Amino acid sequence: MNTLTVQFGNRSYDIIVGAGCLYIVHERIQNESTFMLFDDNIRQYTESITSSASMAFHATEQTKVLPSIETICQSMRSAGIDRSSALIAMGGGVTGDVGGYAAASYMRGIPCIQIPTTLLAMVDASIGGKTGVNMQASDGELIKNMIGAFWQPSLVVADVTTLKTLDERQLRCGVAECIKHALLGHGDLMALLQSNREAILNCDEEVLIELVTQSAAIKKEVVESDERETGSRALLNLGHTFAHAIEPIKELDLYHGEAVAIGLCAATALSEAMGRIDAAKVDCVRELVSSYGLPTSLPIPQSVDMLNERMRSDKKHEGSTTRFIVLGESGGEIAEDVDEQLVALAWASVGGQLG
Repeated sequence: MNTLTVQFGNRSYDIIVGAGCLYIVHERIQNESTFMLFDDNIRQYTESITSSASMAFHATEQTKVLPSIETICQSMRSAGIDRSSALIAMGGGVTGDVGGYAAASYMRGIPCIQIPTTLLAMVDASIGGKTGVNMQASDGELIKNMIGAFWQPSLVVADVTTLKTLDERQLRCGVAECIKHALLGHGDLMALLQSNREAILNCDEEVLIELVTQSAAIKKEVVESDERETGSRALLNLGHTFAHAIEPIKELDLYHGEAVAIGLCAATALSEAMGRIDAAKVDCVRELVSSYGLPTSLPIPQSVDMLNERMRSDKKHEGSTTRFIVLGESGGEIAEDVDEQLVALAWASVGGQLG
């Protein structure tokens, strides 16, 4: 069992990574009452956690909206949850985001304990305090994470045995975020991903503990230096500017990690077009993504003009500028005012249709 500590002064918290370690939650909880929000797909693990009250949540991008927050807050009020209580969010990234935002909002903020049960949530969503919900646009489509708050958890417990509840597609999606972390200049994690593919996909507990620990340590270091994403934390969005444009397109039927995988391929193509990396690096990224069964291009071609318009509506778009995270020889770099023709070529490299 490994322990990492996110250093935020009196708001510091531990990330505990292990197998069969859910009991740690009870050892660490200091609140007299707790409310557990849990993904209804992992009900079998809730027996390991005692709470004053609980609520099952059907976690989808469509339920990750403000009405769900109100429903959760109403349930907490009915259960007598007050400012001395804590909320436990147990599930994948959607449950963690919704639970975290409910905790940040209820009575202007109560402690939140994150128990991520997907690989993606363990290495990314549960760490760093970014919480939020989707907003419905005028055309009915969802804009990801448009409404939210920074609310650091008080504890994160990642028990890799819960990953056995995942189907292979969901597990692969978590690997996409690990690849993203490795590309930011972390050779040890890259080597782990390249040499342990079968063990990772077969849920070898020792390898998964090391994978989650290394990846979580990378995110920990970044968020410690930039809690509210005013600078270097933006590097964690490598591939996401592209991913957020394609993930909501229903006909593509992409999970978040799959959209990120395609986004990583597009971001590396953009990096090459900008002269920051060579073609060999682009090929290396595509080969690694593909080796985990993740997509490297759009399943159905899409108009580049339409995709660029979606980028401009993303929350990371500021004024007339869309910020991209690209790769340099030593890792991630922030790039602004990127030539639109180069962006179009990046889209074309993953199946976007020009003209």
